[in-house]
Amino acid sequence: MTGQRIGAWGAAALGVAVAVVILALRPSPPPALPGQATTPPQGSGWSLLALGGGADAPVRPAAADTAAPAGGRSPEQLHDDLFTDGSLRGAALDGGWGPWDGQRLLPSRDLRRRFDQLLTTLGESQTHELRTLLGWLARRDLGPQGADAVLSVWDRYVQLQQQRYQHEMDLQRPDQWPQVLQERQRVRRDVLGAPWAEAFYGAEERAFSQRLQGTPPATEAQTTTDWLGPPPAGVSAAAWQRQRVNALGAEAAERLLEEERLQAEWTARLDNARLAIERIARAPELSPQQRQATTQQWLDQHFQGTDKLRASALLGL
Repeated sequence: MTGQRIGAWGAAALGVAVAVVILALRPSPPPALPGQATTPPQGSGWSLLALGGGADAPVRPAAADTAAPAGGRSPEQLHDDLFTDGSLRGAALDGGWGPWDGQRLLPSRDLRRRFDQLLTTLGESQTHELRTLLGWLARRDLGPQGADAVLSVWDRYVQLQQQRYQHEMDLQRPDQWPQVLQERQRVRRDVLGAPWAEAFYGAEERAFSQRLQGTPPATEAQTTTDWLGPPPAGVSAAAWQRQRVNALGAEAAERLLEEERLQAEWTARLDNARLAIERIARAPELSPQQRQATTQQWLDQHFQGTDKLRASALLGL
């Protein structure tokens, strides 16, 4: 972008237009952990909720451990300290885990929202305590495999917050903003992987890029809802997917296709369950107690873990 174009915007108007995206690129750092400097080292950059430094808080391998570290608080105690007596008092757990099919955790921005909420409590908590709390909550909702998947993403996300950047986000130097964006896009994909980086940051990056080009960005709702669902009448599935790739990028379009595939599979499983339950209900040779037991046996054979709880609720059992 030329300096002439930037000058035409006016500093005040541009600052308002990209304020949310700028905060995602360089917000104020959270309280320093014991042993960490209270200001970032020269030449380092801050990303959202950056922890500062790079080697002060090493990332641990993923494991859904839920026991309290030696001398630390249990996850139950930390949860009470934060959500009952601490800065999250009265708040609900933000975001969500994202789609979990029992084997894979699909990328979702909801998970970043959950991570970011917990990271706001640094100072009241420490990263290893938050990791234990997160594993405990995820194990409760998703089971051990789901918790391991969540913690794997958490470890990479924490690593990203500790990243040092060559290009600072300087509000007085808009001519350098394209380099800032490009560097962060590259690092985010290197650390998180392309699908997770797209889910966590894609909408913000596109909005910021469009502002740099002088075009109004699509809202996040438009970016998502305008491309959900089956192809419009007269448009083939392949052509529809190509349009989504052009509008959203290859990673986001592929993720949307995968989520739709999983939703279709889930809908088919529920439809089969309804038919099976109806057949059991019409079986004249079964007593009411036998119908109930046979229905439960069928569910146990076709659904496991959280899927069974979810299916039971949706089927009204």
